[in-house]
Amino acid sequence: MIKKFLNNFKTAWNLPGWRRALLIAVLSDILGFAFTFTPPVYWIIDVITVIVLFVLIGFKWALLPALVVEVIPPLQLFPAWTLVVLALAGTENGSIK
Repeated sequence: MIKKFLNNFKTAWNLPGWRRALLIAVLSDILGFAFTFTPPVYWIIDVITVIVLFVLIGFKWALLPALVVEVIPPLQLFPAWTLVVLALAGTENGSIK
């Protein structure tokens, strides 16, 4: 499992489109952690994140469950954006340049 995770990270990092998506996802998860106790700000960050990711990697159904996970308060500390982008990068095999 760790090997697959590292392979997905390598795929995401080597392609410019996926690299930008990964950086946006990581930044969003960090900002979300910082603004955990201010839900309106946190929700704005999540909406901006999903819009930017839709622009960068196109519409992917896997982004919508990540948005739902990010809206549920106890699950906000889970780095859903980062993990979804890594999973998508591993399944897309470089379709985004």
